[in-house]
Amino acid sequence: MNLEVTRTERDETVTLAVTGEIDMSSAGEFRRALEDSKAPGRLILDLTGVDYLDSAGVKVLFDHLGQQPEVRVSSGTVILRILAITGLRDQLTIREI
Repeated sequence: MNLEVTRTERDETVTLAVTGEIDMSSAGEFRRALEDSKAPGRLILDLTGVDYLDSAGVKVLFDHLGQQPEVRVSSGTVILRILAITGLRDQLTIREI
């Protein structure tokens, strides 16, 4: 499945809604979306539509910890488990939906 990133902006909040798989072939696109999302306010990274996250995607998230995104994930998904295993769950603001 291809990666799709939809950007919306309201007031000073940028939301990136990501759907598909974040893997070696799509990590560059994911990285560019995060780099282009810099805004004066808050960043929300909606991963509820992500089916797969491999080490390349985890690396992109680690590289963008400075943006302090609020990450939204579906409760009980493998994505949430990956964030916990890699230690990202403790470094990011996670909101389970």
